[in-house]
This record gives sequence, structure tokens and C-alpha cells, in this order.
Amino acid sequence: MGCLLLVAAALVAFAGEARAQARTVRMPTPLGGDRVFAILLPAAYDSSEARYPVVYLFHGGGQDHTAYMARTAFLPVARRHEYIVVMPAADRSYSGSGPEAQGRYHDFVATELVDYVDAHYRTLPSRQNRAIAGLSMGGRIATMTALAHPDRFGTVGAWSAALRPDVEAAVQHVSTAAPYFYVSCGTLDTLLPINREFVEWLKERELAHEYREAPGLGHTWVLWDAQVGVFFDLLKSRGVRAGH
Repeated sequence: MGCLLLVAAALVAFAGEARAQARTVRMPTPLGGDRVFAILLPAAYDSSEARYPVVYLFHGGGQDHTAYMARTAFLPVARRHEYIVVMPAADRSYSGSGPEAQGRYHDFVATELVDYVDAHYRTLPSRQNRAIAGLSMGGRIATMTALAHPDRFGTVGAWSAALRPDVEAAVQHVSTAAPYFYVSCGTLDTLLPINREFVEWLKERELAHEYREAPGLGHTWVLWDAQVGVFFDLLKSRGVRAGH
């Protein structure tokens, strides 16, 4: 019983410490108003002088910047990796917006948001140490942003991505120095056909990628909780790690 109590106390302390590192940031914009994002810093951030890779992680429709932090599975995964994790609150009108409005948001993410984070935190400000990922709507944001700005991101994660046919043109126009794509989708997800097409377009362009299907799963956190860990492990295997 004593051992169990010690373990429980350690887990509570760990969770409390981890949450203490998660901060909500209001980023001012030139046009007035703020952009909001949550940022999770590595456990050793405040006690070290190291610089860290950054993962931009986007939520799905109807969610906000708190979506990942609300998941029990997220913090233990994030704590196994020394990454700065930026979780923006995407435009509420994003899904209903046309290509031009969405394109402006993609531009904001790749330029203003990335530049702000690099200026205010100890990042490794290079393409290979900057990743972007998301689920559902967030998967589309990550994919289209990286295709429009391949010089800014080295790796992309798209889980059950709510892609549209316009992704084909984006793939056709991206340079061969495109990011590495990790794509996953459940076999019961209604978005499976467009994700399969997306992968075929990547193949046609001979763009580096990995694709996984999850048998028997639909559009669900059961899949996404696991994919966060898979993606972070992928980044580590690709040499994305803290440095000076």
C-alpha cells in the first residue's frame, strides 16, 4: 500500500509540474486583436540554455487551443520528447471559409506565428527542426500550410485530415524539396477516400511520406491519441532533437 501511495503521489506531482509548463499566450496582430495559442515547454526549459525544436499542433473543428491538453494521453507523450509544442486556436470560421481566406490563415501560421514563436522562445529556428501537424480540420491546416510554405516545415502530420480536392493542385505545385508527410486515417472514417487520394498524389510526385490506416476506427480520439505519440516518435527518428 505504501508503494502505491508513493506512485500515486509521484504521478500527481508529475501532472501538476507538466500543467505548470503549459501557458496560454495572446499574440498581438498588426490589424489589432490577439491570436491565442497554448504552448507547452519542455520540463527542463527554465533551468537550461538549450534550444528546442517546435511542433505546431492544430485541433479539429469545434475545438480550440485546449483540445490536446485536455487529453489524458497527451502530457506523458509530450514529456518524453524535448519539444516546444505550440497549439493555436484556429479561426472559428476556418472550415466555412473559401480558399482565399483559408490561404491567408495558412500564410499567417507559416510567417507571423512562426516568427513570433522564434522571437520569444529558445527555438531551433530551422526548417528541419520545425514540424506541423493536426487532426481533422487541423490536418488540413497543417497540410495546406506546409504545401504552400515548404521552406518553413520539415515534417507534416495529418491524422484523419479534412482535405478537399484542392489539395491535389497544392501537391502538384509544391517543390520537390517538400516536407516529409506522415498521413493516417481510420478505415471507417468518411474522410478515408480523400486521404487515400492525397497519398496517391504524393506518390505521383515522388514526395517522401508514410501512410497508415487504422482498421475498424472512424473519426475518433481513439486514433488521434495514439497518433500524437507515433508522430513525436517519428520526429525523433528523423533526428529532430534539442541542441544549442
